[in-house]
Amino acid sequence: MIKSFRLDERALEALEVEAVTQTISLNALANQLVLNYVNFGRHLKRVGSMTLSQQTFHEFIRYLSEDFAISAGKSLGKTSPQQLITAMNGEINVSRVIDFIHNLSFIANWFQYSECPTERGNQLKITLTHGMGRNWSQFITHYLLGAFEAAGCQPVTDVADSYVTLTI
Repeated sequence: MIKSFRLDERALEALEVEAVTQTISLNALANQLVLNYVNFGRHLKRVGSMTLSQQTFHEFIRYLSEDFAISAGKSLGKTSPQQLITAMNGEINVSRVIDFIHNLSFIANWFQYSECPTERGNQLKITLTHGMGRNWSQFITHYLLGAFEAAGCQPVTDVADSYVTLTI
């Protein structure tokens, strides 16, 4: 289906510059932006999310105790991921939790996502890397464990200062 839209001239110019910077077509960039909004951004707006620079957030989180980061992750992990996942997909299962983690990586920029099968081949190892320190690792570990628990899964985790692994 083809639809056309009118864009503000300044918006169009900014999109054209960004498309060149990313070495993709203007159409591909527009599709990417719309899909990001439809699949994740609109749901974030509904739950009152806000945008902070990583520098600002890092400065804040580094002053928390590790115990507080764990407690906050556990507390928020019991509700926030489930609310977003059900708003986006209607139900929670392991596949949808993994999709949610993709969105946290590729759209919300919480961490860099990679995955590979384990040596046995019957499990998936997800690695989330970041430069935000151990408190952030602890927070995201316990936050995501809440989502996996709601999906009936208990991943094995490894937590370090700059990464988290989840083996499912």
